[in-house]
Amino acid sequence: MKTISGYHHITNVTSNAQANYDFYTKVMGMRLLKKTVNQDDVTAYHTFFGDENASAGNDITFFDFPNTRKTIRGTNAVTSIGLRVPSDAALTYWQTRFEEFGVPHQPIDTLFGTKGLRFEDIDGLRLRLLSDEGNKGGFAPGVANQWSDVPDAYAIVGLGTVEVTVRHIETQEQFLVDMLGFKNVGMEDGITRFETADGGNSSSIHVIIDQRSQDELPGYGSVHHIALRVEDRVQLDMRAEQMRKNMYPNSGFVERHYFQSLYTRVGRILFEFATDTPGFTVDEPLETLGEKLSLPPFLEDQRLEIEETVSPFNTKRVNYRK
Repeated sequence: MKTISGYHHITNVTSNAQANYDFYTKVMGMRLLKKTVNQDDVTAYHTFFGDENASAGNDITFFDFPNTRKTIRGTNAVTSIGLRVPSDAALTYWQTRFEEFGVPHQPIDTLFGTKGLRFEDIDGLRLRLLSDEGNKGGFAPGVANQWSDVPDAYAIVGLGTVEVTVRHIETQEQFLVDMLGFKNVGMEDGITRFETADGGNSSSIHVIIDQRSQDELPGYGSVHHIALRVEDRVQLDMRAEQMRKNMYPNSGFVERHYFQSLYTRVGRILFEFATDTPGFTVDEPLETLGEKLSLPPFLEDQRLEIEETVSPFNTKRVNYRK
């Protein structure tokens, strides 16, 4: 069985798909790669944002649950998502851009030798831009969105280190190290860093201990689950057998059409394993990804009902560089 290489996607909850789309395309300069529905609740959208080429392992995704409450923050939750930018200078660019757009943010910081910039999106979801300058290991960054007004030199090019906050670290460490092959590479400012494969921003998880807060009550502005990359169906089946043998509760094989999945919960943290293939171009050309509502074949017979249920919004790609 091959070692997990890093992230596949990170899924979150938003209160409004339209406003979320506007923020991640206009302000963050990312590309919408897929507009589909939550396959377990087809009344909600599932939107995927990533790089120009829909590269594997670079997607931040959202379910829109319009009537959900705002997240009540606490422990036993995923508490920050990393997004990679090419350099330290890019962080300064984003500091200025955030001030122009009124995005709440903190000063540039440094953690485990990597400079970062913490900020919140429109729902209060916590994120941290991570500089790839000096980044060693992990997989290559994606390609900047060529229709964004964010210059290539500063553009978001992939997912980075995710932070998990838990009351006790042992359960997460056992899963990451014993099951997935991550390495504990040290602690800084009370944060323990785990790396998989050859490490780097794309392939690291930070775990923070918080024994004083209540468990987080999820809502909009929270992380729903972390998806980790597996190469193909063969590797996914091997992970399923590993979870079964080691008594981790799991979903069994799930066909998502754009990838294939397996879910398991470790403590209160939901992990997904997702295959790199077939990818988002399985049913749309690369040039027009995300412009129409995409449904997997097993939901096509519900298209009319679904389109009458979800609130329509225009996602035809806009060239902000003109």
